[in-house]
Amino acid sequence: MVGFALMGAAYLAATYTVFWRTTQEARTGRVTIRIAQWQLELGVRDALTKIIERYEQLNPHVHVVQIAVPDRAYLPWVQTQMVGGNGPDIVEYSFPWPDTARNFQPIDADIREPNPYNRGTALEGVPWKDTFVDGMASPDNFVQSLNAYYSISMTTGVPRIAYNRALLKTITGSDAPPRTYRELLVVSDQIRAYAKEHQLNLVPLANSHPTHRVLTDGIVAVMGFHLYERLDLRHRLKIDPSDLGMSYLMGDWSYDSPELIAALKALKEYSEICTPSFLQRLRETALIDFVSNRAVMIVAPAFEAGSLRQIAPFPLGAFRFPFADENDPVYGRFAKGPVSEGQIVTGMPFYLNRHTRHRAEAVDFMRFMSSFEGSTIFTRLSNWLPVVIGVKPSEYAAQYMPDPKGYTWYGAFTDPCQHVDSREYIFTQMSALMNRDGSVDAYRAILRKGLGVRIRDDLRREVISGLQNLRHEDVAATALLKLAPNPGELEALRLATVTNETKIYQTRLVVAKETPAQ
Repeated sequence: MVGFALMGAAYLAATYTVFWRTTQEARTGRVTIRIAQWQLELGVRDALTKIIERYEQLNPHVHVVQIAVPDRAYLPWVQTQMVGGNGPDIVEYSFPWPDTARNFQPIDADIREPNPYNRGTALEGVPWKDTFVDGMASPDNFVQSLNAYYSISMTTGVPRIAYNRALLKTITGSDAPPRTYRELLVVSDQIRAYAKEHQLNLVPLANSHPTHRVLTDGIVAVMGFHLYERLDLRHRLKIDPSDLGMSYLMGDWSYDSPELIAALKALKEYSEICTPSFLQRLRETALIDFVSNRAVMIVAPAFEAGSLRQIAPFPLGAFRFPFADENDPVYGRFAKGPVSEGQIVTGMPFYLNRHTRHRAEAVDFMRFMSSFEGSTIFTRLSNWLPVVIGVKPSEYAAQYMPDPKGYTWYGAFTDPCQHVDSREYIFTQMSALMNRDGSVDAYRAILRKGLGVRIRDDLRREVISGLQNLRHEDVAATALLKLAPNPGELEALRLATVTNETKIYQTRLVVAKETPAQ
């Protein structure tokens, strides 16, 4: 009975809320649109609030409500809202999440038109799509699997090492960050010696389970430079993830390759300057260590730049992790630099609810959010990087701008198939390497035993999915041929490309073979 009573109360509350919103709109003549997001970092909600206030000044007939939901509860909350038909008009979302096409609508036609809120700026008359620094080419904006544009982004950026300028100067005599990998190790030794001398709970680098992965990827990629060269048979500076997985199964590389043994040794050194047990620590715990003077440096994603500025009681600096290069006395024969951070990829994407009753107003607000004025407000208050052409970041935030100059290969030895099982196995077993009692040999033995099985399973699922897609295309082509009014007039039947079909059967052949002894 209690359960039925609670369900009834919830139903009445929902009915009242819908009725109240409807009558409010009818009474005031204002249209209410809602925007949901999960960025609870300091400054972001304030920035969106200020954008809303300015937009409502320009459009008094529209009222915008911001809904901020903690990230851990966000996805199930959004899915529940969308299934129940109560989803916000504008939703921060991400293309790998489920039901993109069901929940949201394309904005292809809208982005081809100029953004009216850019009048009087250098972007006046420029198609909305072309006002973004990446031309809306990021995977969240243009969802490749759906072949359509679905969202607009608000920011970009890459991880950096933030540091306590005053504490670094006290310990080393200079507040300038290390410029090379060897300098980083020397500075870390100085920090540990200082902590021991003064009996302080102080480590060189605060780190956590979610923040270490990007640097781990980078260190392995740098050390694997010449291995990438050997595997990149088509010389495209790109190795498709499935090709990397297949080459592992064929014995062309493994974590027993000299380059990757060197990478694991560098990862072990990197782990030793971090907070003990950082693989089990939360991002928030690492932040507390840093602002409490228990760490001189911290691995800081770009989205923490604004929060750090507000919560750190000391002057901050930020620098890019100094990967080893060809001049390094130990790793120089493996590494190659400088390392490119790749093309700019934007984030914090906002999608348009497929079932919004106020599409025109929602799209209009999205235009203002991503206009020159809207992006300027967002950047100034959040201290995050802008994505609109011509908008300048703050001096501190600019340190998080991606640097595209240098060498890179598309593909990662830490993500050989771009599937969950193999990547998660590589990372979840890293305690055998990065814990205090871990070792390179122990970690290699674990990967030797279990990685190939997971790569094979990942590729097997890829083959099954690929064959299903081929069958769907065959059925569609057959239907077109048989049901067309004049089949003889068809110029061509759209089928899967030969290269795609060949890749499926090539993968199936590799998966079926035994893995060579490693």
